[in-house]
Amino acid sequence: MKKWLPLALLTIGPLVAAEGATESPWSGEGDLAFSKSSGNSRNATLRAKLLLSYSVHRWTYSGQIEAVNASEDDTRSAEAYTLRGKTAYDITDRYYTFGNGRYEDNRFSGYEYQAALTMGVGVHVIATDKALFDLEGGAGYRRSEEQNTGETFNEAILLLAGKYHRELTETTRFESNLNAEAGDDNTYVEGLMGIRVKINSRLALKVAYTVKHNTDVPVGTKNTDTLSSVGLTYSF
Repeated sequence: MKKWLPLALLTIGPLVAAEGATESPWSGEGDLAFSKSSGNSRNATLRAKLLLSYSVHRWTYSGQIEAVNASEDDTRSAEAYTLRGKTAYDITDRYYTFGNGRYEDNRFSGYEYQAALTMGVGVHVIATDKALFDLEGGAGYRRSEEQNTGETFNEAILLLAGKYHRELTETTRFESNLNAEAGDDNTYVEGLMGIRVKINSRLALKVAYTVKHNTDVPVGTKNTDTLSSVGLTYSF
């Protein structure tokens, strides 16, 4: 059961060739952030993320993989791997439907894994050259397994999500994303805020703060994980 969800994220929809396209339907970006300190304490954090997107006609297919590793005084303090996939279809210029998939293996969350599939409808509340504001709502299914007991939880969930990006200057952009999956056993909330400053047409400096929260976690596990990062983003 655990194996089919990651595969589903990679095969959410078939990719078809764009006919007569003057621009490449492919786009993407890669993030890399690393920090290290020494002295009375030794800390190191590495965060890497790759996002790929393919758009043709009214369809957009995207996939994302992310890895986070951290250590404190030579002891592993964080380790998480996340795989996401999304298919979106533009009904009109403003409204769209979507299917989402998420598979997360967070070794310090108290869960062996969390996997979710959702479907819903989204709206471009604001879509200009300067700002983007999207809202999404939907429903789906989530499966989780506790690390200590091996107990699995299967539940229906409701999805609420939002995205707001704003061009502050010609070189600076504010980004924020919020995602909430609400179920009877647990509610998972993930939020990100960041500032991106262009170095050139493809390379940018990015400062980000990420929060992940589970309302119901195993005994001895904290409900909230946070990560602050400073790194480089390469767009293509």
